[in-house]
Amino acid sequence: MHIQIENLHKTYRRGETELEVLRGISCEFTPGSFNFILGPSGSGKSSLLYLLGVLDQATSGRILIDDSAIDSWDEATCNAYRKSDVGFIFQNFNLMSNLTALDNVLVPFLPQGIDAEITQRAEQLLERVGLKDRIDHKPNHLSGGEQQRVAIARALLKKPKLILADEPTGELDSTSGHMIFQLLRELGQEQQAIIIVVTHDERHILPEDIVHRIEDGLLIDIDEAQQSV
Repeated sequence: MHIQIENLHKTYRRGETELEVLRGISCEFTPGSFNFILGPSGSGKSSLLYLLGVLDQATSGRILIDDSAIDSWDEATCNAYRKSDVGFIFQNFNLMSNLTALDNVLVPFLPQGIDAEITQRAEQLLERVGLKDRIDHKPNHLSGGEQQRVAIARALLKKPKLILADEPTGELDSTSGHMIFQLLRELGQEQQAIIIVVTHDERHILPEDIVHRIEDGLLIDIDEAQQSV
């Protein structure tokens, strides 16, 4: 997968007031790249993630996925893209309270049926994120950090081509955060996936990563981590 963003704008209307959160972003994301989007709160970071995940529509400009403009896609194409190609890691986890950790990881596969291979892979992912002994626990019996790790395992299960992570380690201690970033990097290498992480925490940035800095809806810099930290 290759992503090209061209002069992207996003404006929200609240009553008679317009709030322009993205003001002409242009950049690209290449297969196997690990990308960080940095910037102060309200700079447009999360809005950009939602547009890349086709959870929202741009006001103007284009996002091209392998040279196909997503604003030309019908609903079926958008749904197929979200279902098969994109792994979302949200700040609020989006877990189902009546399901166990394992079943929450398996949720994306419910429509087409769950076989033994998928279940085994889900169990292995939960073990890799340190939840081997918690797979039968429901969210209300898990800490915030454990719920975050369940959400991460769910996003990785489908082997997505694109992972969009909004503060993926916000609920984790430094050791768990390091483990999660290591897992994301391994997936990126194994699957040649694009990883895009919105964060305020720069401790996990490595020299080979690409850092995109956004302020007031503008992309002010793209550089390698060793030049930024």
